[in-house]
Amino acid sequence: MKDRISKLMETEQISPTRFAIMIGTQPSVVSHILNGRNKPSLEVAQKILNAFPAINPDWLILGVGAMYREELPSRQGSLFDIKPEISSNTAIYEQKTVEKNVQEKEAKQEESEKVMEKCTVVKEKTVKKITVYYSDMTFEEFLPNSLQDKS
Repeated sequence: MKDRISKLMETEQISPTRFAIMIGTQPSVVSHILNGRNKPSLEVAQKILNAFPAINPDWLILGVGAMYREELPSRQGSLFDIKPEISSNTAIYEQKTVEKNVQEKEAKQEESEKVMEKCTVVKEKTVKKITVYYSDMTFEEFLPNSLQDKS
């Protein structure tokens, strides 16, 4: 089976690391298979067949038949393959939601403007006195120049 995996990678022109990423396994797993250290597990075979649906499972596992299937297997649609139908109700709902969001934004903006108007201007703070205390229990006071002139 390792020879068939090598042939698949060669035919698809894929490096072992890229192949490992494509099938969803660690690069070391692919490396060990290609070097003959480990045999491919059923899980690896399943991952290869899931990643490459055109590969003939009989060829991959048993070495019988052609490498590629004559017909691709039909896939049963998954939940995510179904395209949702958009009705006119959805469009109306979306329009109402947009209008509501615009109205809420305008209301918040008006409210913030009112708050800004109510804010009072705080007087500028000035230094009145700086006191420095020393370890010998003495202190010294410093007054701004404007206060020293008044006294």
